[in-house]
Amino acid sequence: MTSNQQTYDEQVRILQERFPRASTNRLTHLLQKHAGDIDQVRARLFRRDFRSNKWDSLEERFGTTVTSLQQEIPSAQSLKRIRLLRLMERFSGDVEEVRKFLQNVEERDHDVNADSRACRRERREELKSKYATQLAALTQVGINVDCPCALWQLEKNQGDVNKVIEKMSHRREKKEKLAELDTKYASQIAQLEADGIKIKNKRRLAHLLEKADGQVDVVKQLISEWKEKKGQHREYRHRHRNISPGGTTAQETHGAASCWRKRHEFGSGDIENLKRLRSAGVYGHPMKILAMYHECNESIELTKARKDHEREMRNQQREERSLGSTLLAEAQTGYITIDSREDWPRDIEQVYLDGNNMMFVVNSLRRLCLNRAGKKTERALAEIASAWNEHMHIPNVEIIFDATSQLDQIGSVKISSAKPTHRTTDDMLVEIARKPENREKNKRTIIITSDRALAALLQREGCLLMKPNNWFSHCVMVLAPDLIRHEELTGMKTETSTPTTVKIRYDFDELVHRVTNIDI
Repeated sequence: MTSNQQTYDEQVRILQERFPRASTNRLTHLLQKHAGDIDQVRARLFRRDFRSNKWDSLEERFGTTVTSLQQEIPSAQSLKRIRLLRLMERFSGDVEEVRKFLQNVEERDHDVNADSRACRRERREELKSKYATQLAALTQVGINVDCPCALWQLEKNQGDVNKVIEKMSHRREKKEKLAELDTKYASQIAQLEADGIKIKNKRRLAHLLEKADGQVDVVKQLISEWKEKKGQHREYRHRHRNISPGGTTAQETHGAASCWRKRHEFGSGDIENLKRLRSAGVYGHPMKILAMYHECNESIELTKARKDHEREMRNQQREERSLGSTLLAEAQTGYITIDSREDWPRDIEQVYLDGNNMMFVVNSLRRLCLNRAGKKTERALAEIASAWNEHMHIPNVEIIFDATSQLDQIGSVKISSAKPTHRTTDDMLVEIARKPENREKNKRTIIITSDRALAALLQREGCLLMKPNNWFSHCVMVLAPDLIRHEELTGMKTETSTPTTVKIRYDFDELVHRVTNIDI
């Protein structure tokens, strides 16, 4: 106990050097609350110091105006002074805009049920008792659980502490980044405000300055371009919204309200339903939630169940997309590349060719296939594979098509049809790779295909993969090396000389013409 107290005393001394206004009891209490983690205490004091400085600066700028507003508008007296100061900052000191905003708030609060605040308080207490364990875990990692958003995040994420920590940490990092940008570009922001640049979202100024490396002129140009585009978009919407398909203007149809406005108007009943849905834990776009609520016969339980089901489906689809992207990326990196004749892997015992996938690689074969000469295309592929294997001497070479009646063996190449036993060539290849007797053989098996989904499945079974274009290139290397052409490519003419690159091209069409006896 004595050692802990000595440690706390040393940490308090270090903190008081940086924060002299903080009392010793306060610092000791914070250290005990955060289990002696001085970094968390320092971060908390930094945030408190920043808020205090922010308060002082706002009070200095708008203190007199806020005092007059509190005396003038009754609804402003019930609001905290810091909120009024932030409103003044939000509207850049425009008193008329603040007055209009406060009047709207007063009208809205007049329509809202007087017991709504009590209901929110009761709901907050229910959530605190429901997620007491999760709140304790969040407190241990330094998250302020007194903030209402912590409770709403726990309810929204169904008590998943890890998700809440991730979201709150991300939000804290964004705030710290914004505070850093505000400090870094304080002089530039002051200069822009002095030059008459008014933007409601102050974060945008900091991000634009970061994007422009602090150059004020570049930021002014970006803001002018953005305002010009926004004006054009507003004009376009206004023009097309006020003209009906029949050519009548809004003045001619003034008696009937537009459908757009009808869709976005809320009645008092809709607002009450939204509050009940929010209290039940149903979140989302208000119009979509209300539409779902009416589709579920105005049952909150059915709406919540449907919303949870949709969330689960979205999460499942997101996981499937993520897994698919990972598998496709792995398959893309798993292809064998061959740059010379000797690069062909050794000890290969089996080669499968995805016939339908290879029909559209070579221009001449593609023309045959598109001209309804599919049988000729199949035979041409088999003859090229047979001629290639006469030099490679691979024991088993098989070309598989989705559906073919030409099952005669050509040379050393076996021709197979996926139908009627399988739906497609992909299904047949996957079944072959998954046979128990082929587990060891897959390491000495190459499958020629460019289907990335199929390649991902086959790679997991241990098969080697090669793209059809690369296989045709190897056929040229083996059968007709004279069809390999080297072209020198240079960049654009500039004052400085650019290095010359060599591009290797293979004449696949001439290879098909030489090997096959088909009129192409």
